[in-house]
Amino acid sequence: MQLKSITLENFRGYKEPATLLVDNAFTGITGKNDAGKSTVLEALDIFFGNSSVDREDKNIDAEGSIKITCIFDNYPQFLSLDSGSQTSLEREYLLNENNLLQVCKTFDFTTSRASEKVSLICMHPSNEGLNDLIYLKRDDLKKRITARGLNPNDVADLRSNTSIRNFLYESEHLNFSEQEILLNKEDAKDIWTSLLKHLPIYALFKSDRNSNDQDSEVQDPLKLAIKLALADIQPQLDEIQRHIKTRVENVAQRTLAKLAEMDSSLAEDLIPDFTKEPDWKTLFKLSLSSEKGIAINKRGSGVRRLILLNFFRAEAERKMSESSSNSIIYAIEEPETSQHPSNQEMLIKALIKLSEFPKTQVMVTTHVPALAGLMPLDSLRYIYKSEETHRIDHPSDDLYEYISQELGINPVKEIQSSGAKGFVFVEGVSDVVFLKHIFLKLHESAQIKRNYIEDKNVHILISGGSGNLKHWVNYKLIESLGKPWCVFFDSDNDGKNCSDYLTNIELQKKYNEQGVLFYLTKKRECENYLHPNLIKRISNGELDYVVDPYEDQKEKLQPLIAPYRSVRKTQLVEKLWSQMSSEEIIEVSNLENGENEFVNFINLLEETFNLSSI
Repeated sequence: MQLKSITLENFRGYKEPATLLVDNAFTGITGKNDAGKSTVLEALDIFFGNSSVDREDKNIDAEGSIKITCIFDNYPQFLSLDSGSQTSLEREYLLNENNLLQVCKTFDFTTSRASEKVSLICMHPSNEGLNDLIYLKRDDLKKRITARGLNPNDVADLRSNTSIRNFLYESEHLNFSEQEILLNKEDAKDIWTSLLKHLPIYALFKSDRNSNDQDSEVQDPLKLAIKLALADIQPQLDEIQRHIKTRVENVAQRTLAKLAEMDSSLAEDLIPDFTKEPDWKTLFKLSLSSEKGIAINKRGSGVRRLILLNFFRAEAERKMSESSSNSIIYAIEEPETSQHPSNQEMLIKALIKLSEFPKTQVMVTTHVPALAGLMPLDSLRYIYKSEETHRIDHPSDDLYEYISQELGINPVKEIQSSGAKGFVFVEGVSDVVFLKHIFLKLHESAQIKRNYIEDKNVHILISGGSGNLKHWVNYKLIESLGKPWCVFFDSDNDGKNCSDYLTNIELQKKYNEQGVLFYLTKKRECENYLHPNLIKRISNGELDYVVDPYEDQKEKLQPLIAPYRSVRKTQLVEKLWSQMSSEEIIEVSNLENGENEFVNFINLLEETFNLSSI
């Protein structure tokens, strides 16, 4: 099942109903402190049964009950409600007007303890005598057949409640209205019991939690590891247990024999008894320490949180693997907490990547401009607090402008101050180094007429991606200035039509249709253009390495050159590309038709930006 939205009513700061739409993959929730971002994630934690609601969660000005409503897509096609028979939400008329599963949990505080009510909001038959069938037991359903003058023998299977309901629904023309079907009531309980097995696994990581190695997120996976290890040697443990038991019982029997010589009645009253089996797993306690013996709870808060976050992911993935059909929702509150800016950016990119896995959704809250700027535009949700209640806004140009102003995501200053004829958006620093050196060397070798970058007629901007807020802000400014722009991105082509490559192709098509030059490299990434001669020079002639056009060269090449040059895998292009000669650049970028890939790109750029007139 896939979460589509959550609606809060009378919950903490949300007095009036407020709906947050959840993206299929990644949802970025932004807003100022105390706007209500964490409230949404914690409400989901309550909805999925991981935590409980209390009286203090009720909005102080609200008169009604707390309501948390979730809408799901990709719900199970079939449900087993009766023994030996199946039905569906559609067949039972339990879907809402958009043909989605809408589940509402209501928490009432009229008594000392909160009472929980689960219901479905759906377009259900409203005909008299047919609007309550979902609650009736089998005998009552059979009576309803007779009461309506129908023949029970016409029912396909009188042993199945589903079959009887279906027969009754088909007995006359149905009228429908939006109704609330209580799942705590009578036979409708079976529906909720069945649905529970299919709900997504929800895993919440809060920003203000303690960060030590005794946290459940740390201990649970380690306890599981102990449990699995003990299971591997269970026969040996059983033998040890039998050996100890036999030896101890032998000692006890000899002791009692001696005791009987002195007090036979007391000896007869005593018997050896192992009242409790040994709990082997409690004998082991694991912690995490560095090579220098420093425990995790003695490390810095940023290190502790980073480790805990990944223990949290490991535990969540374990839960998902134990219920193979369930999807999973990672909800991470302010992942930037206690993290260095470089780690913050890396973490957001990793979470966006994680959200691309099947049956995986990621929800993140943040109020850090740099992180909000990296999130996909369509994923952004903005929460703010009005005088009476919290409110939620969803993607639109007005919202993007508002968020960029509120969070301080300002356009690159060079755009306004430069006299550039046009702008090239790239993903990162490596791409800037890559393009600048290409322009330089192709101009030196007379492959292109001018080095437009050196002449400052073309300006390179780092966007981090074509679909994030930072890019949008810069694009809007360029648009207002009437400046042409284009995109130069890695294709991510692995030679096997991977999802990243197909996504980039779709983006390219979209932008090209809008008249924007969106260029994708023919090879996988910039690193795939490194010439074998360069690798040989770096290794003093020891490495004869052929760079594959589609393999991940960062993973494969960096370990090979590490003994000769200290270069991190993310800096291969930054550190090595400037050593590429004109001839080498031309050779690695020549196409099968005899043309040159980068010369073609620059010619397209020249035409798009009208640079030939300069």
